[in-house]
Amino acid sequence: MKKSPLNILKWSVLGLLALIVVAAIGAYLMVRSAGHPQVDGNMKLPGLTAPVTILCDELGVPYIFAANTPDLIRAQGFVTAQNRLMQMELFRATWRGELAATFGADALPSDIRMRVLGIRRNGDLHALKLDPAARAFFQNYVDGVNAYVEGYRTEHPIELKAAGLVPKPWSVADLIALIHYVHYTHATNFTAEIVAQKLIDKLGFDRAREIFPLTGNPDWTARSSSNQAPAVRTDWAKLDVDWSDLAIAPETLNHQGLGSNNWAVGPSRSASGKAMVSNDPHLDNRMLPGTWHPVGLFSPDIQVVGAALPGMPGILVGRTRHVAFGVTNAYGDVQDLYVETLDPADATRYLDAGRSLPFEVVTESIRIKDKAAEGGFREHPLKLRYTKHGPVITDHPGLWPKGDKLLVLRSTDAEVLAPVTGIEGLLTAADAAAFDREVQKIDLMMFNFVFADDQGTIAHRATGAVPIRAGADGGYPRLPATDGSDDWTGFIPKDRMPGMINPARAWVGTANHDTRPQDFPWYYTTYVAPNYRYTRIGQVLGAGKQMTVDDHWKLMHDDRNLQSDKLRPAIVAALKDDPAQRDLAAILEKWDGVDRADQAAPLIYQALYREIALGTFSDKLGDELAKEMLSTWYFWQQRFDALVATPDSAWFDDVRTPDRRETLADVIRGAAPRARATLEAAQGKDPSAWLWGKAHTLRFVSPLRREGAGQELLGGFTLERSGSGETLNRGVYDFQKFFDVKYFASMQLVVDFGDPDKIEAILAGGVSERLFQAHQNDQAKLWAAGQRRPWWFNPRQAEANAKSRVVLSP
Repeated sequence: MKKSPLNILKWSVLGLLALIVVAAIGAYLMVRSAGHPQVDGNMKLPGLTAPVTILCDELGVPYIFAANTPDLIRAQGFVTAQNRLMQMELFRATWRGELAATFGADALPSDIRMRVLGIRRNGDLHALKLDPAARAFFQNYVDGVNAYVEGYRTEHPIELKAAGLVPKPWSVADLIALIHYVHYTHATNFTAEIVAQKLIDKLGFDRAREIFPLTGNPDWTARSSSNQAPAVRTDWAKLDVDWSDLAIAPETLNHQGLGSNNWAVGPSRSASGKAMVSNDPHLDNRMLPGTWHPVGLFSPDIQVVGAALPGMPGILVGRTRHVAFGVTNAYGDVQDLYVETLDPADATRYLDAGRSLPFEVVTESIRIKDKAAEGGFREHPLKLRYTKHGPVITDHPGLWPKGDKLLVLRSTDAEVLAPVTGIEGLLTAADAAAFDREVQKIDLMMFNFVFADDQGTIAHRATGAVPIRAGADGGYPRLPATDGSDDWTGFIPKDRMPGMINPARAWVGTANHDTRPQDFPWYYTTYVAPNYRYTRIGQVLGAGKQMTVDDHWKLMHDDRNLQSDKLRPAIVAALKDDPAQRDLAAILEKWDGVDRADQAAPLIYQALYREIALGTFSDKLGDELAKEMLSTWYFWQQRFDALVATPDSAWFDDVRTPDRRETLADVIRGAAPRARATLEAAQGKDPSAWLWGKAHTLRFVSPLRREGAGQELLGGFTLERSGSGETLNRGVYDFQKFFDVKYFASMQLVVDFGDPDKIEAILAGGVSERLFQAHQNDQAKLWAAGQRRPWWFNPRQAEANAKSRVVLSP
């Protein structure tokens, strides 16, 4: 029978589709098998003094067994590169300011920011100052990384090629630069200083001070004048500064959200009769496989399990033979902005105490990938100018009023280059007291360490070299000393940094809050988290008895929003008699203040909270500046609570209606229609059908497909989340891009010294970065379900639960 043209076309199309499907399956299988890491058998690691065994459990967590510590750290570098080489290369390209060479002009602002900050230069200089023992510690790790980079190129992840990254040998300076990069991510004070300066420019100093950050430690038994606020400086200048003026403007004006919870309980509160430690660092961990790399480390001197940053030897969170520890961001203020003046007679110089001094000038070139350019690249010249305080970050003709002002960033990471980094001794500390001495050596990472030992001691210590300032407050840009002297007069003694040991209450904890002890004699910071999370920790631990791992795990998932207690009663009172809004008031009146994904009340509250804050400040600051300030959550939240407690405050009065005096209730009534319109547009007209989780979603993504269709094929997935920025179960969203979750628990961990076999933990991600591999996102799925898994501390248990074995030979 002769086939019709239509049938021929039909079968041709079907045949083509079949070929496409076969080709797609073949490509998928090829990609799935390509770059697959070796997890069984023998591999070579030059430089070892004896064979090293690597066992991996069902989650791919590596447990490394070596005959000595140098071999152990060398093998850690090797295994980390095997699992996270692309992530490490992306990190390095970021802090070196070399992203544009791979990703084109879109990455140029990031490269300029890193070059101005000088992270690579500072890391290079710091590496030269390390003592022999510290250098050897890092060199062993570097040697392991390079052995994998150079010796196993055929095994490298295909993601590297897809991203256009070509691995190159690593150096000790690269690892030290990572520590400087962590310093930068911790030291966000300069962003808050710019917000403060913009408020000064808009309102004048005295009026701006009224809404500067409010700090205070809930543990204080009485508020002395020294604790209520830092000493107020009188040196200030009007600059009319804008974010576009800054060579190091942040990628987003929204608060970075770096946070975390950690706590420890003493034996008297533990069911096991031993100390316990819990930690859940809050980061933007959406990009798989996540920030942390879990590892077990075993040698005659070391028995460790926990989580490390790829590119950093040892661990930052976990358990050693005698000590368990976790970290949060302490936000110690280690940066200042200086308002410098150009020499009116010579723009190549600046004035310092009446003297004309030359800028130090450094010229660099940034390579940019550009298909239209000859050879596929073009160069972007960059001139960096420095005063004695640091790099000029407004490097253009000048700021208001005469165009003769410049902002200069001073930061401890350019000045405090010690012979040790402070992480070298964390793995071998014999007890809590020894561990405290080791963390006091850390200059460039502003952590709150909470730790405990196997003898029952519990403790907290803030780290970092925090300057002692003449003139105290570092919350807004300062003028250089008129006599040319250095207004950084020293550093807070490390053994006087915020901390405590074995308090009578038998628990310690931090949640990025103000941890200064009563009558602390030095300025420490003006930028810390509000007290809601820390207060909630205290409520639960203070009543805790016979606590188990389950109890601590439950607390990490606690969704109680204490901030809502400040504002919710005022909302209900203002709206309950309004026919158009009383349904919202009724829902909030019944709400228990728990941010559950399956309820409407948390969504209504968060929408109103935003709009009430905007309604309070927009008339006085303008919409743009109000959003900029409110985007920096820690800057305003606790101050706003204080305003709410005074509902007739002048800050609630609308300056656009001079014939009326508005109160908080008026602001709430004005905010409600705006909040309702936003939620109706997203979830329909019926408030009882609205759901917090439908709006408050978290999306895990691959670095190769961050937006658009196809993310799920590369391991990504989306889930609805309980919690909020104010709860222990963290879910911070960008103020201007509500309500998608951006910052959350990147991992969760509980250590019970009564359990000799394991710690219990989970990553919001996986061990391996490789696409189509189970360990890219397997822990993220368990994390999403609230589950946990054992990470083995007992070597026998690591052996018994091993699913693969590799022997590294010299």
